[in-house]
Amino acid sequence: MAGVFCAAGGHAGAQESEELEQLLQRAVEGPSRYAQSLLDAPAAVSVIGRRESELLGHATVGEMMGRLPGVYIGDTRQYSSVGLRGFSRSGDYNARLLMAIDGFRVNDALYDQALPGQEFPLVAEWVKRVELVHGPSSSVYGGNALLGVVNLVTMDGADAPGLRLLGSAGSFGTRRLMAQYGSKQEGGGDLFVGLNLWRSAGESLELPELGLPSPRLSGLDGSEYASLFAKYRWGAWRASVSAMQRDKDVATAPYGTVPGQPGTRYRDGYAYAELGYDEGWSRELRRSLRLGLARSSFDGRYVLGEGWVNRDEARSHWFSMDARLQWRGWLNHDVMLGLDARVVPRGMQRNFDEQPYRLVLDSRESMQGLGLYLQDQWRLSETWQLSSGLRLDAIKSYRAEWSPRLALIYRPRPGEAIKLMASRAFRVPNLAERFYADEVSQRAHPELGPEHLNTLELAWERSLDARTALTLHVYHTELRGMIEMRVPEAGGVGRYENLSRVRTRGLDLGLEQRLAGDWQWRADLSLVDARAAGQRLSNSPRWLLKGHLIAPLAPQWSLGLEAQAMTRRQGRVDEVPGYLSANALLRYTGWRGQVLALRVKNLGDRRFWDPAGSESEALQRLPQERRSLRLDWQLMF
Repeated sequence: MAGVFCAAGGHAGAQESEELEQLLQRAVEGPSRYAQSLLDAPAAVSVIGRRESELLGHATVGEMMGRLPGVYIGDTRQYSSVGLRGFSRSGDYNARLLMAIDGFRVNDALYDQALPGQEFPLVAEWVKRVELVHGPSSSVYGGNALLGVVNLVTMDGADAPGLRLLGSAGSFGTRRLMAQYGSKQEGGGDLFVGLNLWRSAGESLELPELGLPSPRLSGLDGSEYASLFAKYRWGAWRASVSAMQRDKDVATAPYGTVPGQPGTRYRDGYAYAELGYDEGWSRELRRSLRLGLARSSFDGRYVLGEGWVNRDEARSHWFSMDARLQWRGWLNHDVMLGLDARVVPRGMQRNFDEQPYRLVLDSRESMQGLGLYLQDQWRLSETWQLSSGLRLDAIKSYRAEWSPRLALIYRPRPGEAIKLMASRAFRVPNLAERFYADEVSQRAHPELGPEHLNTLELAWERSLDARTALTLHVYHTELRGMIEMRVPEAGGVGRYENLSRVRTRGLDLGLEQRLAGDWQWRADLSLVDARAAGQRLSNSPRWLLKGHLIAPLAPQWSLGLEAQAMTRRQGRVDEVPGYLSANALLRYTGWRGQVLALRVKNLGDRRFWDPAGSESEALQRLPQERRSLRLDWQLMF
């Protein structure tokens, strides 16, 4: 749990112990949808904060998530992907992980996806901390929360007062400009605003499998990305808005497009607005209400031949509501009752050829979901707690789903917690899995059934001393009715079906230490065995080792190092080799907050790959980014 258990270095022992205790009682919001002590939360939780991320040079939410145990971030050269506890199906929509911004569910209404790279509406500088709730959380969140929940707590104006400008230039013609402003007003208001612009010509890729005269492709991997975020607090009220747009050129010849031919590209858009009211505690009762409106869009352009261009269009918008009551009227009980709803009036999917015009697909479907949830945190004694939760979901076209969670927590001493947890979660198929049909890559399957996941987990979290923390998570899961693409053995167009029963066993072991003088390091080892029908899952590493080091070199100078090693993974046909990759950031802080930083990604210029999904028919593996440099210059006013 990065940055949670350790006191800041360089202080006297008594002060360190006091600060450590404060950190151990740090509040997290992801596990129960309200603030509670991390060690009292009914789940294993990992956290990385803004300062740690800044000293490692992170620019995206995905880079922050990649430092957390059990997580591996991939790149299909079209979209980013998240692997968690050995589960990352190539070509999937990342629909089994729920992502939230300040508790607002970000997963869209068409694909149920929330991707952490430049498809996400936030950049790393606007995130105060990332909370990863390991394991199922459908008892409070409903569908999608199978493998975990990622809650991004955003910056307030008081966290970053004043104006901050950041300019970046780097390899592959990359340029970036970021501006943010924060203000804590005397009357009680708090404002934070951020704007981010990013552009890259893209990497020259070596793809000999495409069979072109030259295996090296240039000018086909470019991208542009713009994002905006604003948040305003006034007393019990909070308003947030965010939006992003990304344009991506695609060089990997997906869906039968012409290799080496420019013009195949994607445009993704996302926007949301939320209004929240939380009056705080009034004696034994606390009431809150949140209303949200969001939309997502996708435009795909596919060059399939000379003069033959196919287009994809996808649009969705939805409304959400969450109302909660917390009550502490019973001695040693903290009871929460909640009701949330999500209404999708229309999820539109269209596919057509441009010239001559030929309509292939025009699907317009709706979706509604209503969830009622209850949780009780019961303090049995000074050292024992019992957390029980239950949720009932009613979703259009599917039977009602019950999602229970039970956690027994033992606190033998301050700074230590042992948790035994059992839970059940579900996911109904998204509109794209059920209704998309383009005659080339997918057939529709409206009767597709839901997935169900059962988990048993044990977590041990302990501070060994004032500067050292140890965490151990052991888990066993069983996923029934896993949804995946199935192509007929005789060939032809496949469709999504409920095929496999997946059993996963694994552990995450982490050790962190913070030393005098602001030195700090962390190492995590994850072991996992994920199997379906006795065979290991594709894109599932047997082990994952990662770590990072932050070292102050001299006054005003610091060095951040991070590394990750992964064993080989099974692709569609062959295995993809394992790899070791490292990144470094050299940072100088000068007069009046000016910062100069040089980041080197893939320090050793290692060649490594991710398994390709079914959309990349000509490729079995996808090359990841080679060594790149980025220079940042930051000004503060």
